[in-house]
Amino acid sequence: MSSEIVQRLSHANRFSTWLAREKRRNATIYATIFAFVLLTWLVATIRGDSILPHIFEYTGRIVRFLPLLGSILVVVVGSYALVQGRHGSPVSIAVATLKGMSNTLARGFWACVVLVLFMAAFLYNKTMIPIVAPFQWDETFAQWDSNLLGGYQAWQIIQPIVGTPWVTRLLDIAYTLWILMVFLFWVGLLVSPCVPERLRLHYWRATVISWILIGLVMATLFSSAGPCYFAEMVPGAPSPYADLKRYLDEVAAIYPLSSSSTKDFLWQVYIGQVDLPGGISAMPSMHNAQAALFAAVAYSIDRRFGHAMLAYAVLIFFGSIHLGWHYAVDGIVGIAAALVIWWVCMKFGQRRATPLS
Repeated sequence: MSSEIVQRLSHANRFSTWLAREKRRNATIYATIFAFVLLTWLVATIRGDSILPHIFEYTGRIVRFLPLLGSILVVVVGSYALVQGRHGSPVSIAVATLKGMSNTLARGFWACVVLVLFMAAFLYNKTMIPIVAPFQWDETFAQWDSNLLGGYQAWQIIQPIVGTPWVTRLLDIAYTLWILMVFLFWVGLLVSPCVPERLRLHYWRATVISWILIGLVMATLFSSAGPCYFAEMVPGAPSPYADLKRYLDEVAAIYPLSSSSTKDFLWQVYIGQVDLPGGISAMPSMHNAQAALFAAVAYSIDRRFGHAMLAYAVLIFFGSIHLGWHYAVDGIVGIAAALVIWWVCMKFGQRRATPLS
């Protein structure tokens, strides 16, 4: 048997050994995800639906990010090979480095599979929210914002600061990149040798709980569509977001805004004109909830990393309001709930780590 084949078998054995250990040591989190996916599949089957389109949707999102991730990998490996070039051919060093990363890449693939299945199940359940609980809280949340902010809407207060096309475009890009951040944190914490397993599990638990508890349970209890759909949800009432919508339409005519096209797409899905995966839900804001978890775990890794992710969370908060996705109370409740979940998971992890006397 050639040395190359032996090496490949060795890499495969290392990954299979790691995977068996991973599933055994962290059976609770995997059992929770599996149960959630299985229950969703059963509900979908009973309703005559399929979650396969939702799986394809999230698989497609990963595939769309592969060129960017591949470019980053090439730059990192290429830079390392050039620095180490005095020890041999840069090409040979780069090839050897990529071979050495095969287990890391395999772990990343595993993390992506788990996340795709979980998020596909979440998306299917999200589409069920207006069926189980039709949107009815929008007028209330708009009034809460007004009461909280002295008679003004949140967008009106921040408009003098962010109401220029280039800032709007920046917030739109930051908001769009949030999807990539979800994958990067989930996968990166698993494959990084610098992140303790305890911290990664802390984040995974908090993330899974937040998606289910905040993104489904609370979202169903407080079913709302968001400021961008206020006129449709509260017909006959003057929309306090009409001027914001007019401004965003003007900007979208100059710069392509992902948020504008996404709003149109989700509305077409909601009214049944497009049969594709997609769901509307405003309260609580999962964009803000997840951004809070990004910052929380980042501070647990490195203070500078935490500062960067806190800045990103601030962009998400302002973007969620300025782009018309959320009421201010959506973000406040989402952030507060996520941080409570993070704290509870931390206490749970500490209790499990403390040996019994």
